[in-house]
Amino acid sequence: MLPLESLSPTAAAVSAPVPFAIALLALGGVRGLGVKGLRALVREYREQLGRLWDLPADALRQELARVKVPTAAKVADELGDHRPRLLEAAQAKAAGLAERGVHVLGPSTVPPRLAALSDGPLWLFVEGDPQALFVGPHIAVVGTRNATKEGVRATDAAVRSLAAYPITVVSGLANGIDAVAHAAALRDGVRNVAFLGHGTDLVFPAETAEMRARIVHAGGAIASEYMPGEHYRKAQFVQRNRLQAALADVVVAVEGERRGGTAHTVRFASAYGRPIVGFTWPGAGDLTVLIEAEPAGQLIDIFSLTGRRAFDGLCRRLADSYGHVTFGLTLVERQLIREVQLRALPREDLARLRRRIDALLDER
Repeated sequence: MLPLESLSPTAAAVSAPVPFAIALLALGGVRGLGVKGLRALVREYREQLGRLWDLPADALRQELARVKVPTAAKVADELGDHRPRLLEAAQAKAAGLAERGVHVLGPSTVPPRLAALSDGPLWLFVEGDPQALFVGPHIAVVGTRNATKEGVRATDAAVRSLAAYPITVVSGLANGIDAVAHAAALRDGVRNVAFLGHGTDLVFPAETAEMRARIVHAGGAIASEYMPGEHYRKAQFVQRNRLQAALADVVVAVEGERRGGTAHTVRFASAYGRPIVGFTWPGAGDLTVLIEAEPAGQLIDIFSLTGRRAFDGLCRRLADSYGHVTFGLTLVERQLIREVQLRALPREDLARLRRRIDALLDER
């Protein structure tokens, strides 16, 4: 992992070869190269991408042609003619990203589950703690932007259940179900990972700015495969969904329609062999039909006691599978400690609590 904080303009200018992050940002500014050409070069050179900047003009042209960069000759001329300007601009971008705590992950440090995809990202821009993408388990909680009251309740119930265990919530920082999932996770002390469909320097929707800052402050991560300055497009949000599905151990599609955006995440999860959970209640959207038809699909009535216990069991088994020590009353313990700290409790109150716990044990 290469933190941008270490890439000052002076250090980047004298280093040989050019560091990966600087090389990537500089190539991203080459007119005519495009994403296809940039991916071809990163796939070929990986963390040694900076070697391109040391090649003389003729060798550079031949190398771009060998790697099958579209319009290689024009790109070589553009790169050769504007080399100092491109590097200077990349250094300025790197400094700006570093000020915001953004890291660049190269192809060797992209999370393995994402790198394993046939069309996986060859780089990621990560604001916050990159370890949030590596330390599992992860559960993706996704759904429609047009959330109903029941969808909001279902999302809140899901996060409250998984919050008892060391699980990271993955979502897309969109309005609707995504925003509810992130907010509930922050409330319950759960770490968040949010994938964006645009560059990390763009905040969209604008009303997510505060939540995004809280995610980073709480030890989570905001991740994007899109270059700084790249604006959102519908196709990019669909591609963002594949990263949510790939990183997750389980995908929870709370609410949506078969023809809606969340259906893309369900299909990606199916293709990657991820378990898929859908929530059902009277009036739930027909996304449940798609989930039920999936081999790894499961529907849960999250508003019933049986359903809540089933989902809790799923979360606990997932955390156990990672070797974590699990405790289903984590949230109760936190609240109890807080209550004891805030109240002038006589010993009899605590003794009464102990007797009540003993009675609960006898009842089970």
